[in-house]
Amino acid sequence: MSARLQEGDEQRGTRMPKRGRERLYLVFDDWCHGYSIRMVNLLKHTAGSGHPAPVHFSQPFCRIMAPLVSYFTSAFGAKILAVFSRDPEADSESYFPMLDVRSQCVTFAPGQLCPIPPIYYLPVGNELFCLSFCSFEMLCSEVLSPRLQDQSCSMGWSWKQLSEKPPFYVDHVTSYSLHPEERTFLFSTKTGAAEATYTFDTQKRSWKLLGNWKLPFAGCAHFDPGLNCFVGLSKEPDTLGQIYSCQVPIYDTDDGLCPPPVVKLCKENLLSERPRDMHVGATLVYMGGKSEFCLVQCVSPDQDRMDEDDVAHGAQLPGRRRFYRLTTFSLSFNKDKELTTGNTRRLQYYKVPKEATKPFLQDPVAFWM
Repeated sequence: MSARLQEGDEQRGTRMPKRGRERLYLVFDDWCHGYSIRMVNLLKHTAGSGHPAPVHFSQPFCRIMAPLVSYFTSAFGAKILAVFSRDPEADSESYFPMLDVRSQCVTFAPGQLCPIPPIYYLPVGNELFCLSFCSFEMLCSEVLSPRLQDQSCSMGWSWKQLSEKPPFYVDHVTSYSLHPEERTFLFSTKTGAAEATYTFDTQKRSWKLLGNWKLPFAGCAHFDPGLNCFVGLSKEPDTLGQIYSCQVPIYDTDDGLCPPPVVKLCKENLLSERPRDMHVGATLVYMGGKSEFCLVQCVSPDQDRMDEDDVAHGAQLPGRRRFYRLTTFSLSFNKDKELTTGNTRRLQYYKVPKEATKPFLQDPVAFWM
């Protein structure tokens, strides 16, 4: 396994970037030996909320040679991890790559022993928790002995199996998030008509039932300090493409279960409204700043609904060409305390590499760092 770096961001070093240096990194399974990572500077987007002509992505920032059954996550600062399982019967241990987008350096960590989907990767500090159907593990780092010449320290990585099994079935998880104190994870589940939300304390290594309700989001939610609440995407049929906000639950009470937090729904739908844009999948990316976000939506043109303007913009291509529709926006509460994007939406279409597969595009892999 190896990683081949392409010409990309000129910044060096391992510190967290200053505002204005962050980029959006998108992962595609468009390479016969693995994956490519494309970089987009969203801060240069100037298109309004119309329908700009699609453009090509720049050349890959990086290509990662890895099995085509890998799971991507971000952790340990500005690292993108391509995690895959190792064969428990193999003679030698396999390692997966960790790409630092700031320094453009690649380090390696040992692969996992056959986690079974669904899999949730949960980074906090210098630890990465992995909750899967049959295991609960933690990837942690430790400083090895310093080198004699430059006194710098290298890091060793290892997986640790946690004994604290979750009090729910992992395939019943509907949403999850990290508490703003960055110590506790929240998991919401739905089993039939029964709903529940649990917390996992990463320091005490203990689970707790928070309440018999669930967070309204689909998948990962993000805490935004400007709004002082969690923000996430809805994927329910009636609200698909709308944004929920949710107050932070009070999870450390000693007098019983926590009541359901206050939830608000943004009335605006952020998915494409063009009839020819068939929805494939979407991912909400938190950009920080003044409550800034990016919705990465994959759309597939409906050939029967294309008009002359679509053809003029190059949408009529052999086969079914898919596109990424990147919408950046800021969230705020208006005078009526309703969640809104105001007049902040900016939009750009990008042509998805032809080799990328539809299953991979149904849940776009995107990181802001």
